[in-house]
Amino acid sequence: MTNPSDPGQPPRSQAPGPPGGPYGPPPGPRQPGPVPGPRPPAAGPPDQQGWVPPERTDKGLLGALLDANFDSLVTPKLLKVFYTLSMVMISLECLAIVGLAIWIISMDFYWAVAILLIIATPLIWFFQMLFVRILMEAVVVRFKQAEYLRVIKDKV
Repeated sequence: MTNPSDPGQPPRSQAPGPPGGPYGPPPGPRQPGPVPGPRPPAAGPPDQQGWVPPERTDKGLLGALLDANFDSLVTPKLLKVFYTLSMVMISLECLAIVGLAIWIISMDFYWAVAILLIIATPLIWFFQMLFVRILMEAVVVRFKQAEYLRVIKDKV
């Protein structure tokens, strides 16, 4: 508890403050505002906040390639293909590493290196897939940002 006569404390006034405390008078009854008119029909299913995504006209890959206005983006359509190809290529690479390790084991020397290769192959596969996934997700996030900014621009 502080003493009101402390030199470090500002003096307290004994005068009454504004009605309702230091934040002003208590709020009165609310006045009714304008009633909003009917909403336009929704283009898609609304989300939980009531936001309705605009109606999209998805073009195919060839249609997006020939779009000179760049309204349709090609890269998001190709990401699934690139991710699938990268999974196949990384898996084939790891199978080749295991095959090399088995070939090395058949020799009389360097068998310890071959066993280390066999043990390390799942880790190699995991970290390569993780790296590819992070890169693909970064690309997807960038394109989603562009899509959402376009929606915001169209709303205004």
